[in-house]
Amino acid sequence: MLLEVLNPRHYNVTSMVSEVVPIASIAVLLLTGFLLLVWYYEDTSSIPGPSYFLGIGPLISHCRFLWMGIGSACNYYNKMYGEFMRVWVCGEETLIISKSSSMFHVMKHSHYISRFGSKLGLQFIGMHEKGIIFNNNPALWKVVRPFFTKALSGPGLVRMVTICADSITKHLDRLEEVCNDLGYVDVLTLMRRIMLDTSNVLFLGIPLDESAIVVKIQGYFDAWQALLLKPDIFFKISWLCRKYEKSVKDLKDAMEILIEEKRHRISIAEKLE
Repeated sequence: MLLEVLNPRHYNVTSMVSEVVPIASIAVLLLTGFLLLVWYYEDTSSIPGPSYFLGIGPLISHCRFLWMGIGSACNYYNKMYGEFMRVWVCGEETLIISKSSSMFHVMKHSHYISRFGSKLGLQFIGMHEKGIIFNNNPALWKVVRPFFTKALSGPGLVRMVTICADSITKHLDRLEEVCNDLGYVDVLTLMRRIMLDTSNVLFLGIPLDESAIVVKIQGYFDAWQALLLKPDIFFKISWLCRKYEKSVKDLKDAMEILIEEKRHRISIAEKLE
C-alpha cells in the first residue's frame, strides 16, 4: 500500500502544474516590480550623486570613503558631481557640501545638527559631542552655537579678517619654509600654518613652534580621517588603534602645554585684556 501511495501515477501531474504556475508567475512579477522600484530609487532625489543601482552604489560609495579617506573621496565626488552632492556613508544618504555660501548657511542655522561618524571613532579622538562640527547632541549644540555665531559676524569677524590678512602676508614672506627640495610650495602646510597662527593670535597669544605643532595637527587629522568611518569591531582590536592613539595623544599633550602656559600668563598678569 505504501508503494501505491508513493507511486506518481496516482497523482494528476497536469493539475499540479496548473496550480503551481500562477503562483510562480505572481512571485516573478512581484520580484520584478521590486527590482524595478530599487533600480529607479535614485530618481526620487534631485540632488546629483552616484547611482543607487540595486544597492551597489551605496556600497561602493562607503567603500570609497574607507579606502580613499574623507578628504580625497570628497574631492573625487566634487570633480564628478559638483559642489553639492549626495552619497551614502554607513548606508545613510549623506550630503557633501563644498560651496562656501552653502556651508555658511548650514553653520548659521540651528536646525542643522546631525553629522555622520562612528561614535567610538569620535570618542577615540576626543570629538564625540564636543566642539562645533561633529556634535550630534542638540542640547550641547544650542549652548555652543551662540559663540560660533558671534565669530561669524560683528566685530569678531572684522578682527579675524584683519588677523588672517596679516598672517598671510607674514607667511608669504617666509615662503621658503614650506617649499620642498624641488622648490615647490606645499600649499596644504602653508594653509595649516596660517590657520594655526590665526587661531593662536585670536585665542592664546603665546609663542609656539609652528612647524612642530602643524606636524602634530596633521597626525591628529590623519587619525580622525582613518577612524571616523570604521565599524565598531575595529576598536575592539587594540593593535589596530595603537598607531592612531599616539597621534591623538601627541596633539592633546601639546595643546595642554600651551593652555597651561596661557593660564600661567593670566595668573601673573597685572591687567587682563
